[in-house]
Amino acid sequence: MQLVIFIPRTESSLSLLRNALPMFIKRFGKVALPLPKEFCSIAVANPGNAVEMLREVVGEAFVRLWGWVPGFFREAMVEYPFAYFDCYYDMDRLRRSIDTSIEIARLVLRYRLGAKVDLNDWLAPFSSIEVVRVPDDYVVIIDDYAVLRFFEKTHGFRDIVALGPLVPTPIELLELIALGILSREYLMGVIEHVVRYVDDYVVLSRDLTEALLRLINDKDYLSFIHSLDL
Repeated sequence: MQLVIFIPRTESSLSLLRNALPMFIKRFGKVALPLPKEFCSIAVANPGNAVEMLREVVGEAFVRLWGWVPGFFREAMVEYPFAYFDCYYDMDRLRRSIDTSIEIARLVLRYRLGAKVDLNDWLAPFSSIEVVRVPDDYVVIIDDYAVLRFFEKTHGFRDIVALGPLVPTPIELLELIALGILSREYLMGVIEHVVRYVDDYVVLSRDLTEALLRLINDKDYLSFIHSLDL
């Protein structure tokens, strides 16, 4: 990897990425994006169909984050004909991420209602995690903190440009435990923060940007993060 760029999944960070991409393209020429290959393969020729594909599979929130990409690709073909783009996810991964979000929300509801929830149930949604592979000679955009730490562990890179807070969400901490990167001894504490994050921040915020801002201003959560062996 020439460079790793981390972006939280928020509207503000994606806006920063769109503005910064021309600079990275001019300097490095090759950029790998955390988007489905199926989407990118038709993004230039059929931008409307590409966006509709995203909307049908993962919903309007994802389109709000990434719907600008087809237009950017078309502009880049003219302004940066030397540029190469790679998309390293697939649609199945995105479908699983939606299923995971739904299952986490269901577990939070059960927890709030006082139902007994086995600790293993919180890790089960991540049981089908697959290793993500990216080209070595590209600038790699990563929008998942757990994937970032996985690559850091397996590739040993040190240089990270963060277009937003370099702070994992509680749900990403669950993923880190499932990957074996974070010790299971922290699971109960992570679960408590997942419940608070979903109930108090995600549900009550206008968008993902506001939810993340609330999270990173939560002193208890930041103290918990600092206590982890990350």
